[in-house]
Amino acid sequence: MRASSRFVLFAAVVALAGCTVSLPEKIVLTPGADNVEVINEPPNREIYESAGDVTAQVVGHETQDALRQALNQLRNKAAAKGATFIAVEEVSSRAAWDFSGRTIVTLVGTAYRPK
Repeated sequence: MRASSRFVLFAAVVALAGCTVSLPEKIVLTPGADNVEVINEPPNREIYESAGDVTAQVVGHETQDALRQALNQLRNKAAAKGATFIAVEEVSSRAAWDFSGRTIVTLVGTAYRPK
């Protein structure tokens, strides 16, 4: 491998590691977020309307803890939109690129509020 190729590879790894460092590990529920329920299917559309998409991304040493923190982040974002439900549509996890042994968890969902 040429020196210039090694430098590009090194720069890419450093850039990706920098992204991982900025992700939160602990998310505290904001007021009202404890009333937001996480569900698997959209609620009754005659009673509830979409408040918009919500996403969360956190990093943690244990996948289950990172998942709990990501759910807290989703609930906070949904509460800020006046929502009472979140239908989670996508859950993914991957190893952090900073060689720390941590896992990045990403959740995507739709927030719903009463009409």
